Amino acid sequence: MRRFALPFAVAAMAAVAALGFLALTHLRRAAPVPPVVAAAAHEAAASMPGSSALPARGVDAGAQARRAELASFLERHPRDGRSWVLLAYAEMEADRFEAAAAAFEKAVTVAPKVAADPGVWCEYADALGMAQGGSLSGRPTELIQRALALRLTHPRALEMAGSAAYERRDFNAAALHWRQLLPQLEAGSKMHGELSAAVARAERLAALEPPAAR
Repeated sequence: MRRFALPFAVAAMAAVAALGFLALTHLRRAAPVPPVVAAAAHEAAASMPGSSALPARGVDAGAQARRAELASFLERHPRDGRSWVLLAYAEMEADRFEAAAAAFEKAVTVAPKVAADPGVWCEYADALGMAQGGSLSGRPTELIQRALALRLTHPRALEMAGSAAYERRDFNAAALHWRQLLPQLEAGSKMHGELSAAVARAERLAALEPPAAR
């Protein structure tokens, strides 16, 4: 459901000004479902009346029906954190970012197992970021830090932490987070090369900053 593109796509658009970097992050791409949700998705769906499996993504009528089913299910089972996450995904798919953020908040509040998954905190940060126009500043950054506190090496959290740092012009921090992500990517792959270029760009921008700002 990820709406922020990998930040190191900047390598392919070097002409973009530093503060225009976040324009790249509005591209949509699918992201892996957090493990705690993936393991329970079909189980939760099967427990809903008239449901045999999760519908195919991208079907508007099906997505609307799924949101309605999830909302009805959660009225009866308000402490089912996994279903709150599924509802959040459905809201994201419908570009209802504030509603998605509210559903993620409910999920991490009612279900300790969900709250222990750093991927869910990243999705929550993503939803809030989209709700505030594509910026990761403020609360989304706090949520990303929660994800890193759960797992310092979490790739999505490192990616988003670097993006948030880049947005606030903390280029040293951006390079630091992305350097930590590099070993998790296949050496020689396109993704590794793009991230390496983004790290180098952040380091160049950091070197241009006045000493007091570093």
